[in-house]
Amino acid sequence: MAINFIRAIIIYIFIIIAVRLMGKRQVGELKPHELVITILLSAVAVIPLEENSMPLANCLVPILLFISMEIIVSVISMKSLWFRNLLQGRPIFIIRKGRLDQKKLKEMRFTIDDVIDALRQKDIFDLSEVEDAIIETNGTISVLPKAEYKPLTPNDVNIPAENNGMPITIVMDGKPVNEYFNEYKINDSEIELIIKNENKEVSRIMLLTIDDNGNTFLIEKES
Repeated sequence: MAINFIRAIIIYIFIIIAVRLMGKRQVGELKPHELVITILLSAVAVIPLEENSMPLANCLVPILLFISMEIIVSVISMKSLWFRNLLQGRPIFIIRKGRLDQKKLKEMRFTIDDVIDALRQKDIFDLSEVEDAIIETNGTISVLPKAEYKPLTPNDVNIPAENNGMPITIVMDGKPVNEYFNEYKINDSEIELIIKNENKEVSRIMLLTIDDNGNTFLIEKES
């Protein structure tokens, strides 16, 4: 039993490292070759957990091989447009200038229900409002609404807009966070001063963020 537990922990850690090496994509954003590697990793990792007599190396070596292949393929894809297009395909217009391309839908085996469902997920409930729609290489859809249906921006009405930058998390779950992003670090003394100005105990703060202009946003923990 103890051996099974140790083997499971080792495989678990190894898979986490492998996935980190592959990058931070969500499942729905995986390219075809990345999805294949992910499935293979899952299949290979299960085998030594079911077969206790199998040496652990028989699992770890293939995982290393798969990850090496993924890294090599990714590097080649970055260098070669032809190879990238061969491996993952190209984006395809299914709606162009307001016209639904039924021929492309048939080629991709997309039904009209698939299109309408994808548009709803982009907060578009009327197909007639779409100027262009593209099926990306990972299967997601990108949509450009017609000009008359685009939301107004401050620039459209000549209103000056203030750029506050990206809000940075400085307290999370009651604990100060001085380095939420690797490239951005805030001093502990600055965090303490901001918390003091909020007149809150740090242990009672669920989330506290601050932007480039010093604007803060705070969520208290519920009792």
